[in-house]
Amino acid sequence: MTPLQVNEMFKSYTDESDRTFLTEVQIGLYLSAAYSDFRSLVCQVDPFIYSIEYVFAVSDSNEFDLSLNPPAPLTPLLGPNAVAGTKLERLLRVARVDSVSGNAVITYLNSAASERRLPLWGYALVKNKLIFNGRSSNTYRLEYVPMHNVDFANSGAISTYIDDLDTFHDMIPLMAYQRYAIRDGAESPQVLRSLAQKKDELSTFLESGRSREASSYVGHELDGSI
Repeated sequence: MTPLQVNEMFKSYTDESDRTFLTEVQIGLYLSAAYSDFRSLVCQVDPFIYSIEYVFAVSDSNEFDLSLNPPAPLTPLLGPNAVAGTKLERLLRVARVDSVSGNAVITYLNSAASERRLPLWGYALVKNKLIFNGRSSNTYRLEYVPMHNVDFANSGAISTYIDDLDTFHDMIPLMAYQRYAIRDGAESPQVLRSLAQKKDELSTFLESGRSREASSYVGHELDGSI
């Protein structure tokens, strides 16, 4: 589905002709939030569907501030200058790599909850900073899930691409309707039943439909054994 199709499906569910009560801006907000919820469901099973990489070098330091403006074409991942599409939402793992251009993994680092418990070749995300165990000069790669930048507003200039899970994009207007129902005070049992069924189907598909081996591999990573 395209963002425009998702937009139209949501309108059909609400059946609200009064655009002073439900504006196009509000529809875009509901759908954008619903898509964030959809991505969160996907990430519970396989976050690497949405993962992108960020490679950077550290010179004689034990930290890297993700909110600072790095050299072009990189952009900050956190803070006021971070933008949707690249802004960090969920950090998956950090690797030490051979170089920015080579980007070949030497080793994956061990994560820690705080900088006080950093293991050897470990890291911790503290506020906007990555903290490493000891000062060094190395190149690192972040594998992370960014905030989405899909525009669902009916503006006439809508991207035709959402993600590769097209079969389940009808969940987005269903999830958006849940938010609309809070405001409208008219929860729909049909919507809830349909959404519950689609959630089960999505989970089954991610666990076995795309690639059984890949899903097992991701599950192994998420239990902290890497």
